[in-house]
Amino acid sequence: MRKNALLLLLLTVVMQAVAQQVALLNRQRHFAASVPPGNYSGITWIGGDRYAVVDDKSPTAGFHLMTIRTDSTTGDIIEVRADSFMTSGQPNRDEEGICYVPQSNTLFVSGEADGQIVEYDMNGRLTGRRLHIPEVFATAYSNSGFEALTYNTDSHRFWTTSENTLRADTLLPDTAHKATNMLRLQSFGDDLLPREQYWYETDSSATTDKKGRSILGVSGLAALSDGRVVVLEREVFKTSGGIGSFVHVKLYVVRPDSHQPGELLQKRLLTEFRTRINLTARSFANYEGLCAGPMLADGRQLLLLVADSQNQYKGWLKDWFRTVVIPTEW
Repeated sequence: MRKNALLLLLLTVVMQAVAQQVALLNRQRHFAASVPPGNYSGITWIGGDRYAVVDDKSPTAGFHLMTIRTDSTTGDIIEVRADSFMTSGQPNRDEEGICYVPQSNTLFVSGEADGQIVEYDMNGRLTGRRLHIPEVFATAYSNSGFEALTYNTDSHRFWTTSENTLRADTLLPDTAHKATNMLRLQSFGDDLLPREQYWYETDSSATTDKKGRSILGVSGLAALSDGRVVVLEREVFKTSGGIGSFVHVKLYVVRPDSHQPGELLQKRLLTEFRTRINLTARSFANYEGLCAGPMLADGRQLLLLVADSQNQYKGWLKDWFRTVVIPTEW
């Protein structure tokens, strides 16, 4: 009996040690009864169970306020509920990224159509303030501009980048030749002025199938309190008939403060996964939104992801949510 108890104790210790070193990828979930079909493209944590989510095809510009309850031990999602939509009443700017600034209790939202990042109050009204974007970002290719946006109150930094390479830098990735994106990771201070800029290189396409179309780029960022930034790289591969389509997601972590501005950031893979459509599975989820959420009971950092279902395209897709837990010793 004592031997069994000792083995159980040792197993528990080993499992805890592994959990401290390996990212926990919780299952993706959807909530059809409480979340209406949408084009959810960005997410940010406001505090408690409150989040703000942007929809890049909502009739007017603004954001959804949502309740997202997660397990304090595992980080698994328990409930997602869309509560209200706050809007300025102006046309949607293809709004892709969103971040919350606690000091001002306001939200900044990036628009891929106009290349601007503007501030809203919590009622959806424009404040008139915006980030001062360096001119080079105006050379973004169509539909390849600002997807990702994040802010951290401890580092006092906003971070953003274009989804794909800028015209000013090089051509867009070529799937056939396995080209990569060379992106400018740009920071801004609390004064909304540009600060440090670094180079970030994405992976090349993972597909070898020529009978489809691949979209490769960075769609999300999450700034952590210790200065690290989590980068969401994703490749969307679509076949003409749907079957065989997939999304390959990779979460990398970079540490800008260990590099000089203008340098190429070294990245470290946190986790990766693939969702797909085939004859037996319909897990396909184009994850475009990423944010840092609350800390779990044991001090591990929770990340939340949201997928763009294109309004639940043809009934094939769902509005998926997923969480990832960063290990403490990573």
